Formats: sequence, structure tokens, C-alpha cells
Amino acid sequence: MTSIFASLSPADERQWLDRCRVRSISAGEALVDYEEPTTEVFVVQSGELRAVLRYAVGKEAILGTFRRGDVIGEVAAIDGLTRSANLMAVTDASVVVLPGTVFHDIMKQNFDVCMALMQLLAHRLRQTNERLSELTFLDTKHRLYNALLRLSRARSETTRERIISPPMVHADLAELIGASRETVSREMSRLSRDALVERTSRAIVLKNPAELSRRISKALEQ
Repeated sequence: MTSIFASLSPADERQWLDRCRVRSISAGEALVDYEEPTTEVFVVQSGELRAVLRYAVGKEAILGTFRRGDVIGEVAAIDGLTRSANLMAVTDASVVVLPGTVFHDIMKQNFDVCMALMQLLAHRLRQTNERLSELTFLDTKHRLYNALLRLSRARSETTRERIISPPMVHADLAELIGASRETVSREMSRLSRDALVERTSRAIVLKNPAELSRRISKALEQ
């Protein structure tokens, strides 16, 4: 296992893994459903998963994306309530499934793991606050700019460009920022005409991230 469990010794890790199982899921398959009364915790071993909240027919919000090493499902294991979102596989994926009792035993016996979990929860709370600020203070196009910057990583050490790889489709970007797919498509076309964004088969390339940041700062000053 990885992530918040990195402080476990190899012997301790083998001991806990003996009480866990590995589950493989196919792209499009649900790992857990909204309001499901389960308390397992999951560690992503391969593939990509997404936390999704559906609030109407055909309407959903993407709460987070998770890849190798990420921990998912810890909230239900902590408070014992039903699941607060659907967990869906974006690609074929594999996860380590920790029963809630195993998760609790690890927390009781390992202070470093507890600290790592609290730091993870604090990080996610900060992300939630940032998302709330975006919805409160930024209009749709500037929320899109912010999402592109947040989702991207440096393309290389020798260029200012940033990339999102694999590229997100416009419908997913729309769900992420609380907008329609058509609105996102129009704005992405404008960014492409302005030579700020380029889409390839493998990535969304941010050609001038500094200009996107400048536009966001200007919008916040108004």
C-alpha cells in the first residue's frame, strides 16, 4: 500500500494486507454507490477513479479524481454514515479494499498514519474551500481557466507550457466547474483562437499559463 500508509514497515504492511483483498473494476463500473451503507476504505493500485455526486437526471458534479496511491472512502469509515458520493472507474482499475475494522485498527496502532490521514483531510478541506471561493467570486470562463491551471502539470523544465494528460472531454470539464458543455466548448474554442490552449490526441496544452492566471487575477479585482 502507499499514500497515508507509507510509514508502515514492510512487516506491518504485510500483516494488514493479509486482512484485505484486491478488487478489479472495469471502466464505467461503480466501486460504491451514493448512500450505500458500507465502510471499506480503498487504495488505488492502478487506473483512475472519480467521485461523482448526481443531483438530477443527467446532472452530476465531479468531486475528485483519484489515481495510484490515492485513498478513497475514508469518510464513511470515520463517521459510520452512508456514502456521500458515487465512486466510478474512469478506466479499468485495481484497488486494495480495507474493511472498516482493519482501517480502525491501523489508526489505533499507528500515530504516523493518523497524522498522514489528518493532513490528507486538511488538504481536501482546503480544496473544497477553494472550489467554494471559485463558485462565489468567479464567472464561468474564469472558473474554467482556474480548473485548467489546477488540473495541469508542467510539460517540461525547459518550457512554460503546462499539460493535462490524458485530456479531459468538455462534458467532464463542465461538470467540474458547474457549467454546460456548450459553454465550455465555446470558451475552449476562444482560448484556442487566442493561442492560449491547444488540444492534441494526448493532452490539453496550456500554451501561456501566465496569461490565464493574469485574467483570473484581473477578474478578482473587479
